[in-house]
Amino acid sequence: MGEHESFMEEALRLARQGRGWTSPNPVAGAVVVQGGKIVGRGWHREFGGPHAEVLALGEARQSARGAVMYCTLEPCNHTGKTPPCVKALIRAGIAKVVLGAKDPNPVAAGGATALRAAGITVSTGVCEEQCRKQNAPFFKYIATGLPLVTVKWAMSADGKIATARRDSKWITQAEARALVHRLRAQHDAVLVGIGTVLSDAPLLNCRLADAGGGGRAAKQPRRVILDTFARTPVDAPLWTAQDAGPVIVACGDGAPRERVAALRAKGADIIQCAAEQDRLPMKEVLAALGKRGVLSVLVEGGGETLGAVVDAGLADMAYVFVAPTVIGGRGGIPAVGGTGVSRMAEAHALRGSSVHTLGQDVLMCGALSSWEYERLQG
Repeated sequence: MGEHESFMEEALRLARQGRGWTSPNPVAGAVVVQGGKIVGRGWHREFGGPHAEVLALGEARQSARGAVMYCTLEPCNHTGKTPPCVKALIRAGIAKVVLGAKDPNPVAAGGATALRAAGITVSTGVCEEQCRKQNAPFFKYIATGLPLVTVKWAMSADGKIATARRDSKWITQAEARALVHRLRAQHDAVLVGIGTVLSDAPLLNCRLADAGGGGRAAKQPRRVILDTFARTPVDAPLWTAQDAGPVIVACGDGAPRERVAALRAKGADIIQCAAEQDRLPMKEVLAALGKRGVLSVLVEGGGETLGAVVDAGLADMAYVFVAPTVIGGRGGIPAVGGTGVSRMAEAHALRGSSVHTLGQDVLMCGALSSWEYERLQG
């Protein structure tokens, strides 16, 4: 690994601490290097807060003059929640900026051009693939208007996520379940179908104390329920869960008005769209979430909801937990329902898949689309 890559790796490490906190902005990390040594570090900590570059300059102080700054993402060149980072770099006397990835947002882009116009040397493309993967939700949303979608399920060795009586607690052991809570903390929203709400009474929050990164408690994801007929119980445990994110219920436009009104009265944000054969159009639901600042969604089930997302070609990443148990029976619930494929040649491949052991369980993860997200670190 060269010197440039080594410093950019440190900026990437810093940026990871913002995952789950910065949306709808990207995560970003920056380091200031003077005489071959890092004299300033910064990372975008939360939406609306100072950007990584400004925090790194604040730590470097006078040592920033004539120094090199490494940024995982092109410094912004516009005034939003904060002033342009480009102006801060120019005032600080930075001599050179090394970029990982260009900013795809036309509103914020142009930082590299402005820096060069001010006489600052700019190099691009260092660890570019890593920097793009780290911000895959942001890049995908800018390009498509849709959040990045991760599907996750825990299944037995024979591919079942529940028994015929819909009993599913617990298929995997504590280590795997802890990792799922970390996944929740690093996504903007967790999504399940109404069947899971009725059978499992889930809370859908992150209950892992150290999942937030940077020494913080986790930022709770928004909790999304696909509920065509607005059947979510108003006395479900999710309404009274401690330390939990807001609830969003996606309903069909034919859902009973009194049921929709009752859910609104409980504080739910309602998405309504035309149902297709009693099923909600997944792409429309995801687009509505994107407009609400949700750039990453963790789809946890059940099987029909997972199948609907996969069938529609909307899944980008998959985390599959496999337990060394056999449920058996024709009535056991398969992991991924829906229509599926008719031939093996049409099967969905997990690109770049990797396999990890978590106690007695096994985790397989990989990409289902070109929008590959950086794998969970640590």
